[in-house]
Amino acid sequence: MRRLLMAFLAVISTALLAQGQNAVQKYVEQLKTTDELKEAVWGIRAVKVGGGGIAEYNSRTRMMPASNVKVFTTGLALNELGADYRFRTRLAYSGSIEDGVLKGDLYIVGGGDPTIGARDSVAFALQKSFSDWEKLVRAAGIKSIEGYVVGDGRWLDCEPQNVSWQLEDAATGDGTVMTGLGFGSGLQAFTVAPGTKAGDPVKVTPSFPDTPWMNWTHTAVTGPSGSGDQLYYACTDLAPVASMTGSLALGTAAKRITCTNPFGALTCAFYFYRYLENKGITASEGPADIDPSGRLRDFAGDGAELRAAVAQDALTFIGESKSPTLKDIIKQANGESDNYYAEALLRILAKERTGSASFESCQTARQDAFAKLGVSGADRVQFYDGSGLARKNYITPDFTVRFLTAMTKVPGYKDYLSSLPQAGSGTLASRLRSAPESVRKRVRMKSGSMNGVRCFSGYILASDGKPENTIVFSIMTNNTVVPSSKMNFIMDRIITLLAEEN
Repeated sequence: MRRLLMAFLAVISTALLAQGQNAVQKYVEQLKTTDELKEAVWGIRAVKVGGGGIAEYNSRTRMMPASNVKVFTTGLALNELGADYRFRTRLAYSGSIEDGVLKGDLYIVGGGDPTIGARDSVAFALQKSFSDWEKLVRAAGIKSIEGYVVGDGRWLDCEPQNVSWQLEDAATGDGTVMTGLGFGSGLQAFTVAPGTKAGDPVKVTPSFPDTPWMNWTHTAVTGPSGSGDQLYYACTDLAPVASMTGSLALGTAAKRITCTNPFGALTCAFYFYRYLENKGITASEGPADIDPSGRLRDFAGDGAELRAAVAQDALTFIGESKSPTLKDIIKQANGESDNYYAEALLRILAKERTGSASFESCQTARQDAFAKLGVSGADRVQFYDGSGLARKNYITPDFTVRFLTAMTKVPGYKDYLSSLPQAGSGTLASRLRSAPESVRKRVRMKSGSMNGVRCFSGYILASDGKPENTIVFSIMTNNTVVPSSKMNFIMDRIITLLAEEN
């Protein structure tokens, strides 16, 4: 009965909008027959927080939202965990300490913190984090280590990557590998440059982070002028082997690209091992991580598996460090559309609410969080990840608007609103360029794009400052094949017209 009532109200709302003939709805009606959208799947929903529809078309049709998924992930995490929540990373050891010598292994026990070693404005400087850890080591009386520095990523009890991601996305900087102990946003950076003529090998130079255990094979070749970037990277967390294939067009300027680093825990251990060594605390066996079967591995020599890792509840813990606050982390997730941060937020939400970060637990925690927020209809949309990279995500503009409206009523709304990019800055630097400054500064929204997908969802603050006049909107387009410049013009026009309504 409730579903029938909601459908009836949607029909009535649409009819009233058509009769009202506001500028937004009129433009939407015109778009139905344009070459850009007449053969695409698209929809829009825009309402005022205090009530009253402004624009509607096809708003209950499920579509791929791309990075618009992040508005849900960040909002739910903020509402459930609180603005001041922090991830924890603990230090512990196995064995015993005798006369300043640790006769065992030093463990860095990850808690899902996505900021360790990240190079952004949110993360703490790596030197600060390592300095804090060093103080814990020295306070425990450890002056040298007869064993490993172990990166322990066992906190993450699920697949390191979402299995629904497409292969071409999974190994790029968009499809980072998650682990309980990460480093550098889960990325490996390379500098790539074409050769001097077509057919020459592409020059591929790895940069940060240093990962000496990796075995890279680069078979990419220089393509004809104008053939673009057709490079493909493949790797796995099962073995330290990766390859760069494909082509890079002749005449392309040297550039930096990022790909996945599936060995975040080992990378963190390696960098902290070197830091301690420079501070006079040596570890005789070097850095190591823990493989999926629970054994230590260091990829030294023949890369053979070594002894079993000690269970976490059998370790001796010596202290912990904490991440930046969640309100700062969601600014990075939304402001820079950071997939790694968004995936970490979904997993910590599941871990805190269910005790597990598995795919099934993420689904359960998300559904429960929607129910707690009072947003119905979550069973009629589909989420497969926390970042929006999965092409199995199917959301509607109507559901998005109802969620965003619910977020205006939670205690953390101001932090949530400030995490969304403002038109003209961050990922929206090129949006609404022709709009007046008075419009741009009132628009807070999240973009979402991938091949054939262009979406914008967010808020337009009221020109009179009244919260009830804030406009909540979601515009989604799928299956578009026109140039992005044309779609951007259409989106900018809709948003500008919406802003004129408040």
